[in-house]
Amino acid sequence: MTWYFVRHGEIESNLKKVYAGWSEEGLTEEGIRQARDAGLKLKDYAIDAIYCSPLNRTIQTAEIIGDILRIKPIPEESFKELRMGVWEGLSEKAIAKDYPREWGIWNTRPAELILGGRETLHELLERVLGGIKRIRNNLYGKNVVIVTHVAIIRVLLLHAQKIDLNRYRTVPIPKNGKIFEMDVGAFCK
Repeated sequence: MTWYFVRHGEIESNLKKVYAGWSEEGLTEEGIRQARDAGLKLKDYAIDAIYCSPLNRTIQTAEIIGDILRIKPIPEESFKELRMGVWEGLSEKAIAKDYPREWGIWNTRPAELILGGRETLHELLERVLGGIKRIRNNLYGKNVVIVTHVAIIRVLLLHAQKIDLNRYRTVPIPKNGKIFEMDVGAFCK
């Protein structure tokens, strides 16, 4: 069963390489265009439902897609971005300067990073898989779009391929608004 995961449209934090985390930042004009483009691409599929992270940037993206597909998006906590703890709102440059040891772990062994108030990649994966299983049980055989964040897409791509979460930083997510097709049947066994 293939579902479509969409990374939300661009926000200012993406341009500045800032960890937005659970912030309520809205889309840029380019982000709005990216969401519209994703919606137009998804018109070619018989989509039955749209779920999204409850953060503003994903809700905006999902609503734009939903307007095109004539489907009202449903916010779902399971697809919220990785909780960043003390790193939220900081740039990569500031984190590298203020947290050099942790930054080194994040860039070489990200699944091993433990930082106060921050989810681990394993905790994130378990949260997301729980949401997928709940939705799958209710919408078995349906075509579903999930508008979410880069961290969720990366851990799911690794999980689907049975690759260690420490490879997280090697998974290319080329741009905002990109659609990723995944077989969620493999997640729910």
